[in-house]
Amino acid sequence: MSADVSTKPRGSLPIPTAPGESNECYRVIRTLGEGAFGEVLLIVNNKNPDMAVAMKKMQITTQANTNNIRKEFLIQQKLSKVGHDNFIRAIGMRTENGFHFLFLEYADGGELFDKIEPDHGMPTAIAQFYFRQLIEGLKYIHDCDIVHRDIKPENLLLTTSHVLKISDFGMATLYRNEGKERLLDLSCGTIPYAAPEVCAGGKYRGPPIDVWSSGIVLIAMLTGELPWDRASDSSYAYLQWLGNNNLDENPWRKMDVRALCMLRRIVTDNVHRRATIEQIKTDPWFTHNYGKLEMTYGRPLKRARYADENSPDCNISSTQQADAVSTAKRRHLETPDKVAHVERQNASFSQPTRTEDLLLTQNIDMSQNNTNLLERMVCRMTRFCTKFDVPTSYRQLIHASEHAGYEVRQTADNRLLVTFREVSMMVTLYSLKTESRVMVDFRRSRGDGIQFKKMFLEVRNRMNDSICVDGQNFLEDCGYVPRKPQFVRDA
Repeated sequence: MSADVSTKPRGSLPIPTAPGESNECYRVIRTLGEGAFGEVLLIVNNKNPDMAVAMKKMQITTQANTNNIRKEFLIQQKLSKVGHDNFIRAIGMRTENGFHFLFLEYADGGELFDKIEPDHGMPTAIAQFYFRQLIEGLKYIHDCDIVHRDIKPENLLLTTSHVLKISDFGMATLYRNEGKERLLDLSCGTIPYAAPEVCAGGKYRGPPIDVWSSGIVLIAMLTGELPWDRASDSSYAYLQWLGNNNLDENPWRKMDVRALCMLRRIVTDNVHRRATIEQIKTDPWFTHNYGKLEMTYGRPLKRARYADENSPDCNISSTQQADAVSTAKRRHLETPDKVAHVERQNASFSQPTRTEDLLLTQNIDMSQNNTNLLERMVCRMTRFCTKFDVPTSYRQLIHASEHAGYEVRQTADNRLLVTFREVSMMVTLYSLKTESRVMVDFRRSRGDGIQFKKMFLEVRNRMNDSICVDGQNFLEDCGYVPRKPQFVRDA
């Protein structure tokens, strides 16, 4: 049952200071991600190891490369001057020895896509809660004359206190200068989430394309699937939607009438009729009370080491207005940011890989200080425990993945890179010594998050006889995998 008191998501934690010219107080833990334009390093403060930032290291190659990197930083710096909880803030930038170094805030709760169950999505109350924050974040960004141009679940990060943060401003640009709006013409973003005017080429307005993408994100949250591969005449599903012909089919039949009506206003090819952010905020679905829902997706309170000990369990009331999660007053906890990492794809490094990469060994001794390292793992659905030892589990993983039609490649001890078409996932086996169990961890390396989750489910189903039920309970109790949320409908 949810508590009587319904709390707002707590605001962002304070941002650590960027390393100066002297890095004596910071040390590099390891490389967290690599791409065509550079790498991401995890750096921590020697005096306070819990104070960590993502350092995006990019080699200076061409003037165009330098301009793009500087543009990304200046955009986030512009947004950070006033500040808002619903986006990742810039900490600093430095250039030396032929490299650009970009320092960025962490979010400690992983990516939004990890909360989306394939073909099911998430409870409406949670989807509404996150969507309200997304709209508040977009409103702030647009009010600062910036358009993001790549809104998708993989670029929406979460804290363990359920604050949504818009990340990855590599495609962002200025759409308005001194009150005068300009048309844009760069075709960019991620195709399934891109507006039809972007897919068609030519010039387009900035804010409406972010609104469109937010609608596709909402569809994914409510249904666990994407409505089409591309918003163009080449997509039968998209043409059916435009013709109002397929509303009794998936994904539309999975949502209520209020959601469908709002999405009709958001996901329309007519830019002039597409809902604005202000219109979305007054829509009946946006303001409707979907009840209270206890957020059990995150880590249990006993493991939230930086939470306010006096705060109640985090419960969400759909009656709270969207501006309740706005950050005009910038609520902050007076404790340093915990480390969280989100692996980026396509050479996009606004966040590095997830926190379990802090583990210097894949043998985890639960009875020693390694427990603190394990506590840093981001809670997500894509883990399970097996009944067997590491070598046996390793062979079973290879067998299950190959029989699912996936390409399997060993990258390191107890690690596999599993690929299918445009999606890759890294699979790591952890031996929990005192628990006599093996935890199998899957994380997205590149590609669409929902397709990654489907790949995980395929492998898990093929290994079903090897999965340890008690181990699953152990993972839930420790907060490494989410429990099913408890939903309470208001009378």
